[in-house]
Amino acid sequence: MNSYERRCRLLLPAYPSRYRQARGEELIGTLLDLAEPERTWPTLRDSLDVVRGGLALRLRERPPLWHWAMYRLLQRRLPYAYRWWARDDLLGKWYLARQYLAFLLLTSPLWTFITPGGLLWGDLAIASVLVLMVGFLSRRTQRRYQLSRHEFDHEGTPVHP
Repeated sequence: MNSYERRCRLLLPAYPSRYRQARGEELIGTLLDLAEPERTWPTLRDSLDVVRGGLALRLRERPPLWHWAMYRLLQRRLPYAYRWWARDDLLGKWYLARQYLAFLLLTSPLWTFITPGGLLWGDLAIASVLVLMVGFLSRRTQRRYQLSRHEFDHEGTPVHP
């Protein structure tokens, strides 16, 4: 692997991991075929095109805000069109942290209406710690349950009837 190929591989994290596994070598091969001899860096245009394509793919697969909020807060099943996004989210490295931050983001406006006099930081801190503890203790069960609801087995491979 030469330096040009190594630098092209630095662009691949713009794409979701399942896309990189399926088509990453094809993308690298295309960049290597387009490269001029003796180049050590991909051109700025090629780099921006790869990153733009990866971000566009990620945004295209993302569920709408309403479905995302119901998925995060109430553990609802996403529509079938977004099941691969759910798989990537559930198997991702920071799933529990994303779940916790989404809980804080989506429920913090409610605390101003629930507590008299506005937001009480102590109440919010206690609720946050409780949610984090429950989430941490049941993370494997939650992942397996959500994966099965989106028609995947516990490893993330599709289940065919």
